[in-house]
Order: sequence, then C-alpha cells, then structure tokens
Amino acid sequence: MNLVPYLWYIASLASYAGLTWIFLRLSRPSYLALRRRRSGFGTVFDSQTGKPEALVTVRLRNLHGSIVRTAVTDRQGRYRLTAPKDEYYVEVDKAGYKFPSSILGKQNSYLLYDNLLPSAHIMIKEYGTIAKNIPIDPVKSPGGASILTRRFLLGKGVQTALSILCPLFAIAIAYLLQSWLTWLAFLVYIIALLTRLFSFKPPEPPYGTIRDDQSGYPIPQAVVRLFESKFNKLIETQVTSAKGRYAFVVNRGAYNILIKKDGYKSVMMKFPNVKSDGFLLAKDVRLKAGESEAEVTD
Repeated sequence: MNLVPYLWYIASLASYAGLTWIFLRLSRPSYLALRRRRSGFGTVFDSQTGKPEALVTVRLRNLHGSIVRTAVTDRQGRYRLTAPKDEYYVEVDKAGYKFPSSILGKQNSYLLYDNLLPSAHIMIKEYGTIAKNIPIDPVKSPGGASILTRRFLLGKGVQTALSILCPLFAIAIAYLLQSWLTWLAFLVYIIALLTRLFSFKPPEPPYGTIRDDQSGYPIPQAVVRLFESKFNKLIETQVTSAKGRYAFVVNRGAYNILIKKDGYKSVMMKFPNVKSDGFLLAKDVRLKAGESEAEVTD
C-alpha cells in the first residue's frame, strides 16, 4: 500500500492549517483596533508588551489642579471618563509604571492601539466621553521577554494591508494545492474570520442625545441633573452641548435623571438597578414642546 499520497495530504493540511493560523494572528490587530475604536472605552496598556493593565487610576484635573473626574481600569485595562468642554491634565497612577510614555508617546501607528494620549495635557472640544488609549512605561524593563509573549509592533498601514492580503493568500494557496482537505481548512479559516467580524455588536454611542420630538434636531443648553435615587441627592448637573449631548459615568446603585429645558416638558428617567461600577448612564431622549411636570420614563 502506497502511503505517500496520504502523507502528502496530511503534510499539506498541517502546513496549510498552520499558515491560516498565522494569517489569523497577523490580521488580528486590525480587528482589535476596530473593536476598541467602537467600544466607547479607552485602554491603559503596557507600552512594551501591549498588555492591558488593570487597577490603574486615571484622574482628570483642571488647570487649577482640582480633580474633576476619576476612574479605575477594569480587568481588561478599560476606563471611561466624561467631562465638559475645557482644558485638562491627565494623571495615570500604577505602581511600577510612569506616564506620559517616552516609548510610545507620539507613535500613533502602534499596532494594537490608535487614538493614543501622547501627553498629560488634553483639550476637550465638546462635552462627552474621554476614551483615549494610554500607554504607560514600566519603570524597570521586563527584560528577557520571549518573542512569543510580546506583541507584534507594526504600523497601521501594514495592519490594514495584512487584513486584506491574508485571505487572498489563503485562497491562492488552497487553489494551488488542489486538495479537498486544504479547501476544508480554508472553509474553517473563512468561518473563523466571519465569526471574528460578526461576534460583537457595536455599542451604543458613549453619550445620550436630547432632541426635539417633532423636528428631531438636537436641543442645546438643556439642563440634565443626576440624582441618587434613595435620598434624592443631587450628584451632578450637566448642560447639553451644541449637539444635545450629555453623559454620566456612575458606580453601582440607583439613579434618576431629570431633564429640563424652557419651552419643553421635563422628563425624569429612572435607573433603579445599575449593577456595575464605571457604568455609562446615557440615553437618547426626545422632549415634547410645552410646560408640565416631569414625565417619568424607565
């Protein structure tokens, strides 16, 4: 019995499967960057390894040095801050790290992250959520890091090219090998790509928008107040931007939001069970013309 053809099929399949796995790895950064851009969160990460860092304190200070907002990153290194239009300084604290980064501070082509915060100074042009990705430098070099544990460092142009070319290479090689097993491996590769692309839904925008009920136009200068529900304690007051936007970041608890604007009926929204810290409390609202007591919605 001649085993050579079978061995050839097995070797071809193994080689092709390994190649498609490499293609998936090479194109993964573009996918991750897309997810992060659409997540509404910023990520604090190690500038040398690309690894997200948990339990990092991110503070926003005004030009007088007063703390305006504070957030702590979760297990995936994510944080989210909201602030009105103004000029601020950002502080990032974690033992063993320093910020701003001298390694990636101005390298906006970093593979896994774009929209970097290159310095401590930030200008917010409109009220909304701050979701910059923040590189922090280890005080001591990790040294001896294996090439397998470090992240690939390629430019965004290279990322994009790889995400387009890898599937083309995969189908070309499958065609050249002319093996049904290879085509089966190609099918698995395509399924993995499609699963990757459609495995998540884009989140809601990181803000709520208040609009006129009839025209749909944004309503600027509406007063939005956040209350702690149990004792009806006022926590924060915001005024909507020119685009009618507002947003609150809250910890677990129960809250009410009261929206008022001259010439419109007021709206009270209830959020009785916020189950996580750092939760974005924002919802699109349409205000009806008229004067009345607050309309209660859930």
